[in-house]
Amino acid sequence: MTVGLLMHVLIASAQWNAVFVKGNHRSAIPVCMVDSIKPTVSCSFVVFTKERTISVPSEWATFSNRVSDTIVIDYHENEVSIFNPRLDLFTVTADKANVSITSKTGHPFVCRATGSSSDGRLVVDADTTITLVLDNLSLASQQASAIYLPQKQKAVVVLPAGTANALQDAADYHPADSTETASGCLYARGSLTFTGDGSLSVTGSYRHGIVSGKNVTVEGGHLIINNVAKNGIHCDKFTMQGGEVSLTLANDASKGIKAKEEINIKGGQIEGVATGGLIIDNGDTSYNTLLKSDGTMKVSGGNLTLTHHGDGGRCISVDKKLTITGGTFSLKCYGDGGNYLAADNDSDYYTPKCITVDDSLLIKGGTVNCLSTGLGGKGIVAGKYLATGSENMEEEPVIRVETQGECIINNVDEDLRFGCPKGIKANEKLCIFGGNITVITAGMGGEGVESNGTMFIHGGTLECNTFDDGINVTDSIEIAGGQVYCCSADNDGIDSNGSITISGGIVASVNKKKPNESFDAEKGRVFLKGGTVFGIGSGPVVVEEAVYPCYSIPYDMSEEWMMNRGLILTEGKYVCVQKDNKVIMALRNDNQAFRSFLTIMSSSFTENEPYTISEGECPLSPKHSYFDGRLVVGGEANDAHPITDEYFQIIK
Repeated sequence: MTVGLLMHVLIASAQWNAVFVKGNHRSAIPVCMVDSIKPTVSCSFVVFTKERTISVPSEWATFSNRVSDTIVIDYHENEVSIFNPRLDLFTVTADKANVSITSKTGHPFVCRATGSSSDGRLVVDADTTITLVLDNLSLASQQASAIYLPQKQKAVVVLPAGTANALQDAADYHPADSTETASGCLYARGSLTFTGDGSLSVTGSYRHGIVSGKNVTVEGGHLIINNVAKNGIHCDKFTMQGGEVSLTLANDASKGIKAKEEINIKGGQIEGVATGGLIIDNGDTSYNTLLKSDGTMKVSGGNLTLTHHGDGGRCISVDKKLTITGGTFSLKCYGDGGNYLAADNDSDYYTPKCITVDDSLLIKGGTVNCLSTGLGGKGIVAGKYLATGSENMEEEPVIRVETQGECIINNVDEDLRFGCPKGIKANEKLCIFGGNITVITAGMGGEGVESNGTMFIHGGTLECNTFDDGINVTDSIEIAGGQVYCCSADNDGIDSNGSITISGGIVASVNKKKPNESFDAEKGRVFLKGGTVFGIGSGPVVVEEAVYPCYSIPYDMSEEWMMNRGLILTEGKYVCVQKDNKVIMALRNDNQAFRSFLTIMSSSFTENEPYTISEGECPLSPKHSYFDGRLVVGGEANDAHPITDEYFQIIK
């Protein structure tokens, strides 16, 4: 025989395959059933049969009835070596380095691809589950997608430990085989699952990097998506259970991971860096986004480190609902916002956002850190409803948001500012059930927590150190529990265009300068129905109702009154409410105005008891300390001297 074998034929009716390997050449041929094969030249070979196992002396072949279902494709630049053990099940053809595997038998199999080619391709057309092992494969196609799986069956991509694989598709597809192939470097009409501990680098020169007509699941391995023309990973559903995904986006309006229905992150790590900007086409904007879901998104674990340098960029954008119950987020936006003309020629604006959700956002657990430094930059925005923590207090999320940018100036009227920075914002309703929340804003117009509708605070800890309002609501705010501290450098501590109602919790609010208030409500609608309240502002607060003894300087807007009322306090000292030498509570005064106005209420106060308001150092040995020692309860007066001897007024 041409393969250099001596065969002893026993039965000619049973057909099976003999597979021979010599150097880079591997082949399988159908032969009659034999009891032995002895090589006449130096080579290695494996023989499979379904019907029996035959043992022969060691210098002869040993037969086994276990048939391998692994096809091996070894790329050698412009040619390939093919190992196909089952000619009865699989058809493998090659045109130079373009390989096609076809199987219509419904028999699952493994394809192992290795080697390299700068003008090669792999097409696997099978009607069953495919396991695709990439073993240090480097494949670049000059015609179309590098790997194409046209059937809707599941494919498992294995990246063995220690392997580094790379795929790149053509910049233009010649010819465009079909609409399916003209979209991604690794394209599968069915679901894709990635496993293993190796790496896969994907470059989507024409459009997308990895495309699935169904779902993409990452269980292991390191996917490196870079230099994609459009989207890094494009699918219906994306699930992250383990492994690592690295994203690099440079093109305008491109997306790192784009899911039509859902993104579900349970574990693993996603790192992304984006530099692309937005595209404005006839008044319609399209943004560069690292994680984008047209449906919902869930995060219960894993680490997300996403950094965006482009104008108007988004780290995470969800159309419907985003639920966070775990995981760690580190999100940074360094780009600016700006003006543009909308489709109706009205002036509009865009702003960068770390997290933006068109509908509802629930943060029930995990650690979320957001930083936005550019014009109009925002941390967390919900189009409708936003809630932190949960009513049953399952887990306390940790949230820290910082903005450093200023408002966007209208190009027509510089006195008109819009697109101001926001730490956390909801357009309809915002509820804080729990969580440890810190919001910091530094630029002009930067507000801490805002709701264009209503706001409810039932628990948790909220601390806002802001340039503009610490808390701002359009309709009303009710604080029924938790701990709230607001310190505004240039506006109100807590501001409502409707009413402010405090019925529980510990609330401290400070305004630093200008004639603004610690609590500012439309027409003085401040209702103190419970809890502990301590406010220091440069303007007076009108308290309409207080259920406990409350100290608040009466409201009078006459110029004479404004010049003479209020207390002269020292910035940095503590304002103490004392009975004898015992401190009931004390708040550090960060107000920089010449005269300050106090609003104080606590259930610890007794009606008609004389309490002294004093100024001094932080009380000694306080029972409780809040907001890094800014507000303390109990303790001994420390170098304090009285600044008023008025009794607390009873305001009904």
